[in-house]
Amino acid sequence: MAQSSPDPVPKASLDLDSISALIYMGRRYLLQHREDRSDIAYPNCWGMFGGACEPGESAADALRREMLEELNLEVVSYEPLMTCVYDLWFESRRTRKAYFTIELSERQAAKLVLSEGQGMAWLGFDEVLVRADSFVPYDLAAIALHYRGIDRARSRGRADTSGGE
Repeated sequence: MAQSSPDPVPKASLDLDSISALIYMGRRYLLQHREDRSDIAYPNCWGMFGGACEPGESAADALRREMLEELNLEVVSYEPLMTCVYDLWFESRRTRKAYFTIELSERQAAKLVLSEGQGMAWLGFDEVLVRADSFVPYDLAAIALHYRGIDRARSRGRADTSGGE
């Protein structure tokens, strides 16, 4: 399990501090069809599971809490993918989002229970692209980075290609 590094952006300067889980199994991604409510960002869109960090909560702790709440998934292993700070001028807000990858086995995937959202689906990258116009934009970019990054890292000998469970 990866260790967190010190925060380069103080939480006090953020309007929202959040996490997203890029959950995958082989070359497929588990995605949430978000609820169609006006009080959430990107209603009725596809995106990753995740949510806001609570006051005083680390991103890793928020990841564990959110996955338990949303999917009944006890996170025992994860890897950090990236952290982005978005200065959304058109919304006058500053958001930090920490992305983590979680690789699941078929056995783990079979035990998932959806507790938030309209639905969930395992989608390949081509299926993600078909839905691009109804996707959370940040999550779409993170999936593309992960998908292309795996191939790029493998071609440069930088990725573990052993497969694992």
